[in-house]
Formats: sequence, C-alpha cells, structure tokens
Amino acid sequence: MKSLSFFLLSSFAALLLGSIQVMPAGAQTAGAVGGPPQAATAAAIDTVPPRTVIETPFTIQSGTLTLPGTLTLPVKKSRQIPVALIVAGSGPTDRNGNSAGALRAQNNSNLYAILAWQLANAGIASVRYDKRVIGDNLQKVDLPSTSIDDFIADAIAAARKLVADRRFSKVVLIGHSEGAELVLQAVNRGAPAAGIVMMAGAGRPIMPVLREQISKQLPPAEIVKWDSAAARYLRGEDPGDVHPGLKSLLQPTNRKFMQSWVKYDPAAEIARVKVPVLIVQGGRDIQISEADARALKAAQPAAKLVLIPAANHVFRATNTDDRMAQMKLYVDPTIPVVPELTPAIVDWIGKLK
Repeated sequence: MKSLSFFLLSSFAALLLGSIQVMPAGAQTAGAVGGPPQAATAAAIDTVPPRTVIETPFTIQSGTLTLPGTLTLPVKKSRQIPVALIVAGSGPTDRNGNSAGALRAQNNSNLYAILAWQLANAGIASVRYDKRVIGDNLQKVDLPSTSIDDFIADAIAAARKLVADRRFSKVVLIGHSEGAELVLQAVNRGAPAAGIVMMAGAGRPIMPVLREQISKQLPPAEIVKWDSAAARYLRGEDPGDVHPGLKSLLQPTNRKFMQSWVKYDPAAEIARVKVPVLIVQGGRDIQISEADARALKAAQPAAKLVLIPAANHVFRATNTDDRMAQMKLYVDPTIPVVPELTPAIVDWIGKLK
C-alpha cells in the first residue's frame, strides 16, 4: 500500500487539500498545505535559476484573490517576445511543480521551474503561479463552495493580464496533468491565447481516470466498494464503506468541486477548441496513458501530437512502468527533464501566428 497515496496525484481531494492519508511507514509531512517545509526538505528541493534568466514576482488578480507568481525572462531579449502561462497539475502543487503538505515527499520534480528556465533560454518568457489553494490564499477560500470553475477563472484572469502586457508578442497557455484540462476549458471560455499546450492531459472524464489509478493498487472487491461509495458521494449522500486509503477522496469539503469536475469531458472540450493545440505525452506515464493523448488527437485532428516514448508523468526518462521504480523520478529535481520536451514546445510556439 506504500504507493497508493503517491500515485493518486490527479485526485480531487489532493487538489484541494493534499489530504490523502496512506503514507509510507515513518513518513513525515512538511507542515500544513502551503506552509513552509522543514529545513531539510527545503534544502533537498531548492534549485537556482541559471544566470541566463531573470525572475521577478508577478501577481494575478482573480476576483478577491491575489495569486502570487513568478515571471521568467531571458537576460537578453528583443522588444517583444512570446510568453507562456504555466498552469500546475493537481494536488497542492506550487508554481514550481512541487507538492506541499502531506504530498511534499511525493512530488518535488520542480518541473515547471525547469520548463520556465529552458523556455527563457529559447527566447520565450513565462509566468507560473500558485493556485488558490496554496499558501495564504487557502485561508481565504471557502473550500466547500469551490468548484473547478474557480480554477478556470484564475487561468483566464492570468491570460488576460498577459495579453495586455506590451512586452509580449503572443500568449500561450501550457497546462500539465489537471492543468491541461484547465487551459483547455479556459480558452473555450474566452481566455485570450494564441494556442495551448496540453502536457500529460487526460482524454477521458476524471472518474474513469481515477478508477483506473485505484484499480492498479487495490483488489477488485475494494474497487466495487469504491464504485458504490463514489456514486453516493456524488449524489450528496454519505459514501459509506470504502477502503481506508480512499476515504480522503470522499470528504464533504470537496464534494462541490468533484461534482463540477465529473461534468468535464476533455475529448468533447478539445473538439470545439478554436486555437491551435499541442498535445505532449510520455510513453512511460503511469497516470495518464498514451491512449488518452490519442483520444484527444482523434477528437481534434488539427492538434499536433508529440509522443516521447521514454518520458513519465513528470517528463523524466525511464525504461519501466513499475510504480515503485518510478518514485525517485517524482522526488529528485536534479534528474534532467527529457531533452525532447522543451524543444517540441519551442518549435511549436515559433510557428504560431
């Protein structure tokens, strides 16, 4: 059961609270969601931007919330350059791609920071931001009334701020995992963008994806119990009996968010998108499959699909689908991102009008 909490990173409970309870024996958390990690943990995940980039604070106003972010620019830049808005995946994942709270020991890939630095070195600016459930904003939001629409609104607000900034020639939205779903919905709801990049984005609604992840870690009898409990939960009822490791996925606090999320069908959404789309998928991703990427491509034939055979969910190279063997790739930010990722994005952005 060690791996259960680690690989349910696309769950709605993790998105809101980071509260999945099944932890490896002896594991310690690094503090509350959005709070400062312990010194040893911070030292292990700290990384430093290269001297070729400049990073400055960048805030996004979304309703009553001010979302803190980071603007990354190349040291040497022309008058106007493209800018990418990087939208984080699920869980209490911060702007750099590292998880806080109970999941901090499980996702410290620093993926978004590394991507931002590599984009800047290719002449593309970027903004990455902390979601509304990270840091001080967590104390300001009403979790029981939070829906996926709130996260989509945040991405729209960020895109609008960037498109109004005269330093930038065009705005591209890049979403990873659950963030891929957010940027897709954002453009379909009016976010101004020249195109979107979906990195490891699901091609199915969340419940089949979540069930698939659970079924790889629990016996069939527990999956039957999960199906019944999840159905009751979505109807607003007491979910009843379920495996202890899954109880945190059925918290009343998260119900509205989940009820809004299950209505989202990525294939239907991408079918009506009006801007260019780049789909990037790893062949060794054990959370989102190549079939998901192909389903998105089938629903939107004009989209470009880039498959990176050796890449996992956080775009590190591996030759195995073994869940435990992949764990290190999620927790060590010094492991390089696969070399195919950033050039594929840079080349695609360069061809956008």
